[in-house]
Amino acid sequence: MAETNPIEYTLADSRDASMYARVLLKLLAEASSVSGGAGAVATFTETVPDDVAMKALDEDPLGVVMHYALTKLFEIISTLNSGVSGVTVGAVFYVGKDGVLVDQWKALLRILNKGGKGDPYTQKGSALCLAHILLASCPSLRSSAPTVDKDGQPIKARPISYASAVEPLEALTAWIVSQLKNATGTNVGLCIPALTALMGTTETRVLFCSSGGVKYLARQLRVGTKGAKGVVDSKKKIGQSSVQQLYELTFCLWTVSYELNTNYTIRSDFAKDGLTIAALVDLVSIAPREKVVRVALSTLRNISVCEGEQSPPPAGLPSLDGNHFLSEMIACGLMKAIDHLRDRQFTDPDIIEDVDHLHKLLVENYKEMTRWEVYKNEVESGHLQWGSTHTEAFFKENARMMEGSDGDFRLVRVLIALLSSKDEDVAAIACYDIGEFVRHYPNGRQIAKRLGAKELVMPLIEHDNVDLQRHALHCVSKMMVQNWEHVK
Repeated sequence: MAETNPIEYTLADSRDASMYARVLLKLLAEASSVSGGAGAVATFTETVPDDVAMKALDEDPLGVVMHYALTKLFEIISTLNSGVSGVTVGAVFYVGKDGVLVDQWKALLRILNKGGKGDPYTQKGSALCLAHILLASCPSLRSSAPTVDKDGQPIKARPISYASAVEPLEALTAWIVSQLKNATGTNVGLCIPALTALMGTTETRVLFCSSGGVKYLARQLRVGTKGAKGVVDSKKKIGQSSVQQLYELTFCLWTVSYELNTNYTIRSDFAKDGLTIAALVDLVSIAPREKVVRVALSTLRNISVCEGEQSPPPAGLPSLDGNHFLSEMIACGLMKAIDHLRDRQFTDPDIIEDVDHLHKLLVENYKEMTRWEVYKNEVESGHLQWGSTHTEAFFKENARMMEGSDGDFRLVRVLIALLSSKDEDVAAIACYDIGEFVRHYPNGRQIAKRLGAKELVMPLIEHDNVDLQRHALHCVSKMMVQNWEHVK
């Protein structure tokens, strides 16, 4: 009956809807347990002619069953979420007097765990369906759920056990994080719809962050923007990602940024290695599309005004607030990017407002920083850019500051590590700074050699990049020659 009647009619009764959904989940469980991996159906990327479809039904019947069952399951969930039937996702997938999650959800997880052997369509669909099923249990979502249907009739609230969904949520989140960690390019797209769905509640955002998600999300953004310059078409690839994929990943980061005020651990994740700020600044700098710039700027604005009063740091750990992140933004070159954006004509008032707001905060923060603090933050971020802090005059004045408060020459060590950067401009600037430290710090030559600078600079003399080659040669010469001025 469920197949012949309109779906709204079937879903109008919670018992019929629950039975229909569980039959589909059982089909998925049996098909996935027998299927050895991706079959002929998995190769289809668009609608195929009837004769090709019939051939696939003969060659890969289990694949057809899984695609069909997932499509119908998602149709059920979408219809329930729209509210037209008066029955909720919770009423269908959480049963008994305590509202416990149905056991059949495990079929969806089994499909995800097939890994590279699985069918991309079924993995993507299973993750999305499971995400929507589990979201129905989250208290923060249920508190804002509608209380009447489209006809104005009251929707009867049912108990739903969030505890029964915690373990599945952890499993789904772990799968998503593993995709962000290991997948590249279009393969990351398998998890993005489910990830976007999970960003809808506080509980799932916090769970994602506690699983290390922020780090890998930022890493995917940096990989996606690598090598990109200028404005590109929305379907064009940037690095290994499309513009749409960059937008969706940035959107997820934006939603997480609303948890910064209430969670010190999440602020710490955003501050770790400067990766998140660097990724967002890269997006603003290359401006791949207006919608990507808008969401990246909005995320940076949320970060720049975050506060720590509601969630202070544990004893012995530094405070993290908007001022800390503004210093990182300056070090990553956001001021220059913002100046460029101010010269552009945007139609979106949100972009204009965010640009003006960030410009004001950055200028105020910059005025309070010494030139040395600006340089120190830039080196620690690893995001080196040519400017007034990479000059002979700067090092004449500040060379002794390179000792550090503990006398461990930590910044020199960081510069030496940056010699191995894949960014050739960063490596060239590191060569220049090390050379100037050698010139202007007493016994700087011996210190740089002892810390291993010479061994890393020498191979760069033969680098294909002419500028990097030149700066490497000058750096080595400064370490070898006592009176550099006479041979400069």
